[in-house]
Amino acid sequence: MIKKALIVDDEELILNFLEESLKRLDIKTTKTKNGQVAIENLKNEHFDLVITDMKMPIKSGIDVLKEAKKINPNIIVIVITAYGKIENAIESLNLGAFTYLLKPFTFEVIQTLINKANEHLKLKVQNSIFKEERSYHINQDIIAKSIFMQDLINNIEKIAKSNASVFISGESGTGKEVIAKLIHQRSLRKDLPFIKVNCAAISETLVESEFFGHEKGSFTGAFEQKKGRFELANYGTLLLDEITEIPINLQAKLLRAVQEQEFERVGGSKSIKVDIRFISTSNRDLKKEIEKNKFREDLFYRLNVLPINIPPLRERKDDIISLATYFLEKFSKENHKPIKTLSTSAKEKLLNYPWPGNVRELANIIERIYVLDKSTIIEKQDILLDNPKIFEKNQSEFSGKKLSEVEKMLILKTLLLQNNNRTKTAKALGISIRTLRNKLNQYKSNQ
Repeated sequence: MIKKALIVDDEELILNFLEESLKRLDIKTTKTKNGQVAIENLKNEHFDLVITDMKMPIKSGIDVLKEAKKINPNIIVIVITAYGKIENAIESLNLGAFTYLLKPFTFEVIQTLINKANEHLKLKVQNSIFKEERSYHINQDIIAKSIFMQDLINNIEKIAKSNASVFISGESGTGKEVIAKLIHQRSLRKDLPFIKVNCAAISETLVESEFFGHEKGSFTGAFEQKKGRFELANYGTLLLDEITEIPINLQAKLLRAVQEQEFERVGGSKSIKVDIRFISTSNRDLKKEIEKNKFREDLFYRLNVLPINIPPLRERKDDIISLATYFLEKFSKENHKPIKTLSTSAKEKLLNYPWPGNVRELANIIERIYVLDKSTIIEKQDILLDNPKIFEKNQSEFSGKKLSEVEKMLILKTLLLQNNNRTKTAKALGISIRTLRNKLNQYKSNQ
C-alpha cells in the first residue's frame, strides 16, 4: 500500500492540490518545486510514490523518473504532462512510469490512479512471494525447502548414478514414488524403461505371473505368452512399490530373481537374464516385519543397499506452504482458473494441522478449494479439513506429546467418531484403508 509520496511540480497551485488530495487518501507527502531537490529526497528517504511534472527547473521529470527507478525499481511514478506533450509521456512510460496524468485533473482522477497503483503493488508482492516459494520446486512434485529435503535432493545425484538397489521408506502419501521416479530420471538408465509394480494391488495367485510372466497354457486363462514386469524392465529400473505386501512364501523366488537377475516364466523352463536397477518402497517398519517373520531378512538386505527415509509432512513443516503453493499453481492450470494465494490465517491453519494423509491429503484439500471456492485469496475458513474439530479441540491435549502419539490419538478418535467404520475413517483422514489397517495393527501389536 502507498503510505508516503513525493510531489514534484514548479506550480504552487498544483503542489497544494496534490498534497491535499493525497492527505485525503491517508498518504503522507513531501513536496518540492525543484527536480534536483527531489532527487536528493529520493536518496535520503523511502517513498512509495512519486508524482512529478515533466518540465522542472535544473532536473526534468524524466531525470527524476530515472533516478527514482534506479534507487527503487518497484516505486510507483506518475508523470504529469500538459496538452501537446504526449510524446514525453510515452517516453516516460517506456522508462518505467506507472502512468501519466494530463492537466487539469480532479481529486476523483487522483483517487482512481492511487487505487490502481495499490492494486498493482499488491499483485507484485503476491507474485514475489509466489516466485520465492516456487524456487524450492525441484523436478515437478519435489519440494525441497526443509533442510532434510534439500539434503535428500543433494544426495539423489550420487544415488542415481549408482546401480545399487534403493529402499525408500515412509508413510503413505509422503512421495516415495515421486522420489523413485526422480532417481530414475537422473540415472544413466533415464532413457530406458521405468516399470512399476504395485505389490499391494496384485492378488497372491497372480504375483508370480505379474513379476516373471507366463507361458501359454501354464494355468487356466493363460491363453498366450505374457512378459512379466522383470522382463519389461530389462536395462531400466523396476519399482517394487509397497514391497512388504508380497506374501512370505513368494519372497524366496523374488530374492533369487533380484540376486541373480535371472528367472523363469511361470510354466517355462528357460532362464531369462536381465539387467535391472531395483527401487523398493514400503510404509511399514521393516525391522518389525522381519521380527514377525512377515518379511525375509536376506531379501531386505539385498534391497536395502541405499536406504532413504522420507519423514511425514508434519515433521517437515517448512515444506507445507511451498507444497500448497505448488498445488495452487497445478490445479489452477488443470481447472483453467486464476492462481489463488494463501492469506496469513490460511497458512497458519495449514501449518497447525497434523496431516495424517501427508502430501496426498494436502493436494486433495487444495484441489477441493479450486472446485468449491471462487475467491482468489484463500482465507482460513476456505480450507475444509475433513476433521477440523478433532485437532483444534484437542490441541492442549496434544501439547507435550510425541508426534507418533498425536497421530495415534487422531486416528483412534476419528475411528471412534466414525463408529469404527474403517472405510469412513480412512476417507476422513485422507489415507488409504491399507495404511489405516497397518496403523491399527501396529497399535495392537504394541499393546
